[in-house]
Amino acid sequence: MKDAEGIATSVIALIVVLAVVAGAGIYLLVTGTGGTSQGGVGENEPTGTPGENGAGDNKPPSTPEVPTSGPYLDKIYSATSSNGINWVVDNTMVFNHASVPGAVYFENKLYVYFVNAADWENEKLSVGISTDRGATFTTHDVQISGSNSPYPVDPNPIVQDNKIRLTYLGNFNQGETGKIVTANSTDGINFTEDGVIFTADVYDPDLFYDEVGGEWVLLLNTGGLTKATASSPTATFTEDTSFNWSEGSISSTHKIEDKYYTYYAGTAAGAGGVCVAEYSNGALTNVANRILNYQGLNADPTVAIFGTNDYKMYFKTRAVQQG
Repeated sequence: MKDAEGIATSVIALIVVLAVVAGAGIYLLVTGTGGTSQGGVGENEPTGTPGENGAGDNKPPSTPEVPTSGPYLDKIYSATSSNGINWVVDNTMVFNHASVPGAVYFENKLYVYFVNAADWENEKLSVGISTDRGATFTTHDVQISGSNSPYPVDPNPIVQDNKIRLTYLGNFNQGETGKIVTANSTDGINFTEDGVIFTADVYDPDLFYDEVGGEWVLLLNTGGLTKATASSPTATFTEDTSFNWSEGSISSTHKIEDKYYTYYAGTAAGAGGVCVAEYSNGALTNVANRILNYQGLNADPTVAIFGTNDYKMYFKTRAVQQG
């Protein structure tokens, strides 16, 4: 009886083992992970190209998911104009995974600065430089020498004293009050920081010199626009509390002919898209709404001036993630 029980026990154990092995074989067949994987389910999955088949597809568990929001989803396009009001969109993407463009034409080269999110875990400030008016670009990482720029975003370039002056939010997402910083460069890639010119919870600086008023003007995104002024682009700017603009934000101001046009993202009822106002006597007056409206448009307009009646705008679009 004892031997019979032992035999019966061995048979049952063998059946259990075979069932487990068979079950594992079915599991491996279903998941497609079979072979010699030793570290657990999914380790030998192909990684593919991030985002190629949607957020998280074909990515090992240890790799962060592709972002479903933020600059990684942004693309930069351009448009042309002969008067600064009427624009024709060029339907060719200029930069992918790129956000918040800032453009300037300097010494026969076009510079387009942007937040480069191609490596979404290590976003950085980059510049595309073109010698053929934007037909082709070479891209470089922007280098800033200074202590107030650990994470520079929202670039705003202008030409001043035969240099490119770049103004930006220097400490984005650093757990402290925002610092608007300005720096200068002769090659458009390597910058020397001049210092902090404004400190507040603001974004998207728009710096320009008002020749009529004889002062430097800084427009800032606060949901609408806040204005600050100074006698020098490197001085500490003082807020003009009498200024109020709630029709839009994220502006870029350029002198076109004899007028200062402020391009901005419209938020007023019925506006939307890119709008334009004229800056004069220290105030803004709306000129036209929806001068640019493009699929996925997320604004951030900026204009490069090649010459009289020869302008190119850069703006960003944002892809809509499907749930």
